[in-house]
Amino acid sequence: MNSFFLVAFSAALATAQTVIPDGAKLRVRLDQTLSSATADEGQIVELSVTEPVKIGERTVIPEGARVTGTVTEAQEKRRMGRAGKLDFSLDRVRAIDGEWIPLRYTVNKKNGESHAVRTGVITAGVAAVFWPAAPVVLLMKGKDTTINKGVVFDAFTDQSHSLVESRAGGQSTGSPSSASGDAAASASRLSAITVTSNVTGADIEVDGGYVGSTPTTLQLPPGPHQVSVKANGATWQRTLQVTAGSRVTVNATVDQRRLAADLRR
Repeated sequence: MNSFFLVAFSAALATAQTVIPDGAKLRVRLDQTLSSATADEGQIVELSVTEPVKIGERTVIPEGARVTGTVTEAQEKRRMGRAGKLDFSLDRVRAIDGEWIPLRYTVNKKNGESHAVRTGVITAGVAAVFWPAAPVVLLMKGKDTTINKGVVFDAFTDQSHSLVESRAGGQSTGSPSSASGDAAASASRLSAITVTSNVTGADIEVDGGYVGSTPTTLQLPPGPHQVSVKANGATWQRTLQVTAGSRVTVNATVDQRRLAADLRR
């Protein structure tokens, strides 16, 4: 009986997962300019994480990770000098394992409520970390409201999330000494591959697995690797022959005509 529990305990340790807690803080940047003159309610808003989120020494949400939101209010300027109205929500962020985590605006949930009841960032009173131009509330009367690309907001995860280890570069189940030795031996052979694209926040897949969002720098072992960059149904794909210790920049051009067609739907 004792041996049974010992085996069970060892198995539990081997499969232990890293957990992103409910309320983890991250900073997100707006990757497009929004205007009340052109935005539509329900339109998807693209954002990205400005700095990596870590649990201990492990990155769980990488810099550049994709964040999506939704336009919750859009009304162009009206007669009699009435200004346009514009607001959007922060909905979800993509973790290092490719899974989506819902977001909210405060460290603690208010009155036990979830972010499932969508509220725009202006309505919620979320403070911007940095405004590259005048805040929305200070725009002149009678003008269309504009929120400029580059505005940075604080957000918080709205639920805990256990990373899927097999998709997040899970930990080795070998002994600590052998794992560190293997890591040291392979580190000198890794190559730095920087992936950028004409669409900020596009999803990057390497050999069929999600690894982050553009722009980002990856560490890849030598050999052939299939790199895919995807955004709104359009895909750019190449096979790279990576040599040990090299530094390569890949500039992906996703078909804008396909993107424009998707956005009109």
